[in-house]
Amino acid sequence: MYFPYFYGRQVELLALRDVATDLAGRGVITPIIEPVMSKPGNLTTCLAKLQETGASLYLIVNPSQGELSSGVPENWRQNVSKVVAEDKAVFPTHQISTQADVAALPGFCEQFRDRRTGVVLRQPHIAPIDLAAQISDHDAIVFVHASANPRVYLQGLPPDKCIEIVPSFTEQARNADYGAPEWFTSSHLQFTKDGRSGFSDFGPLSRTFSLTGGRAGAVAIHLTYPHRDRSLWIQHFVSDTTDRDEGDVASKIAEAVAKLAAEVEENPDRFVETQGIRAYLANQVLNLPINKRQQIIHHLATIADVLTENSTQDLD
Repeated sequence: MYFPYFYGRQVELLALRDVATDLAGRGVITPIIEPVMSKPGNLTTCLAKLQETGASLYLIVNPSQGELSSGVPENWRQNVSKVVAEDKAVFPTHQISTQADVAALPGFCEQFRDRRTGVVLRQPHIAPIDLAAQISDHDAIVFVHASANPRVYLQGLPPDKCIEIVPSFTEQARNADYGAPEWFTSSHLQFTKDGRSGFSDFGPLSRTFSLTGGRAGAVAIHLTYPHRDRSLWIQHFVSDTTDRDEGDVASKIAEAVAKLAAEVEENPDRFVETQGIRAYLANQVLNLPINKRQQIIHHLATIADVLTENSTQDLD
């Protein structure tokens, strides 16, 4: 199982809505969503779409970043709590960032005793032995950020209950700095050997959260693909125009798409044919939010295809 970690911005939520039917049909991807927006509309609409298709997800119910860093509005809490209570495919998830979050963990476990749940560790404020005791009789998975010293928890918790959120995407300071194709992950080949229930990362996105971005210098398209050794790689298509004061976003995207089209023509079997790839080649990607959205769509479809293929090979 793949557990991609998404900050609940509009782009990520729209991408999940776009692939909801495929997520449910394949049954190999369960997203983790950390809400960051104070208005719950986009989030609840996404949850409703996932519910409609039968897809499941882990949802952090005590978010603390972005517009929610100073507290959760009552309107947000009421709307999201209603969805969590009614939809058993939404797995309540408790985030540990502070000592207060540790103190609240027993109450969370008791509230959702009969539900599948998650715990996201952003900081190592609870000893592995104490966390193991808290979740020992619960259907729960602990997801560990790099900032929480994953090795300690991977060693101290049962393997089927602990997964590291790996920063698979090697982020550059500038889009212009992305170069040749590079290795992305082999976690999909390893997790069953390690006795774990799946693997997790941030997809082709940054591990750090930000609500805003600067003006585009270069524009980059990041697309994952299966290598012949069955690992996953990522290729970067960067616009020729890299100066913030030259060209516009649409023309820069067109330059990057032209490089993608040339790659597809030269190596037609490199990329899994996905809705995202088709959108690029049809010149339907005209702004940065849609660019990010199609990268996510392509990545999730690629992972689903690879995991489905791996499952078939394991049966042979």
